[in-house]
This record gives sequence, structure tokens and C-alpha cells, in this order.
Amino acid sequence: MSGRTNRRERLREGVPRASLFLVIAGLFAVGAVVTWLAVTHVAYASGLEGTSGRLRVEACTWSGYGNHRSVHCHGVFRSDDGTTVDPRATIADHLSVGRTVDVRRTASGGYERTGAGAVFGWLAVSLLGLAVLVLGATAVNAVTGARVRPRRLLIPLAALLAATLASALIGGVAGIAFGG
Repeated sequence: MSGRTNRRERLREGVPRASLFLVIAGLFAVGAVVTWLAVTHVAYASGLEGTSGRLRVEACTWSGYGNHRSVHCHGVFRSDDGTTVDPRATIADHLSVGRTVDVRRTASGGYERTGAGAVFGWLAVSLLGLAVLVLGATAVNAVTGARVRPRRLLIPLAALLAATLASALIGGVAGIAFGG
């Protein structure tokens, strides 16, 4: 090849192998954690897990400092079956005082919004986590020099990213249109 090397060979030679594997392990760890957390939120937002009920917002407070400020709204949660009442319920969402919203009480005692906007929003995050996992597999392929064609991994990666954007768009529109 007259002294020329391809990009993959230069990548393998220019970066210490331990660093590459550390980056790849990081991709897999981040992808797995993001996917796991998002799937648990999808379960609550879709109504598959948790105690269903309504939260009536009585007050909202801002916390944090600088550019990182978050709002927490407080009120009374009443389960749909009437067995659970929590007068000190708190949700990390910006809501109008006096508004009543559908929520699910989580296993940890927190509250999660329900509805199409929340489901598609968390679905977008879970798809993003899966895309990071596929990116990790693509990186393994590139580093090890496997004979798998790059398209076999890049096509699912592109499909996951497209689905992530579509889900985020649907979630945003549903959140605006239906308030949830």
C-alpha cells in the first residue's frame, strides 16, 4: 500500500488501547444507565407502574442558583381508588397554582406526570440511550478491526436517532396540545 495507512489503522496506532477501551466502556455504561432510567420513567408515565391519582398544585418554589434553577410544585395527591392521600406531595414540574394534573406515585414516593407528552418524551430518552449502546458497538467494531460492514451498525444507529427525534417531536406537540 506504499506506506499509506487507512483511518482505522491510524486510530488504533495513535491512541493508547486502554484509553479506547475506557471510552467504549463509558459509552456502554452511559447507554445502559440512560436506557434503564428512561424505561422506568416510561413505565410510570404510561400507567404501567405506580399508583394513579391526581395532584392539585397549591404552591411552587424555585431552588438552585445561577443558571441551574429548578421548580418544584407542592400540593395534595389523591389516588384514584381513594386509599392514598398525601398532603405534602411534590413534583419537579412547572405547573400553575390551582391546576390539577394526572400523576403516578412511584415506588420511592415521588410523582411522575402521565400522558402522551410524558410517554413520548421518556421514550425519546430511552431511544437515545439505545443509540449510545449501538454507538459503543460501532466503536468496538472500529477499534478491533472486525470484518462487519460499518453499515450494519450505522443503519440501526441512524434509525434510532431518527426515532429519537420523532418521539421528542411527538412528545413536545402532545405536551403542548394536551398539557401532559
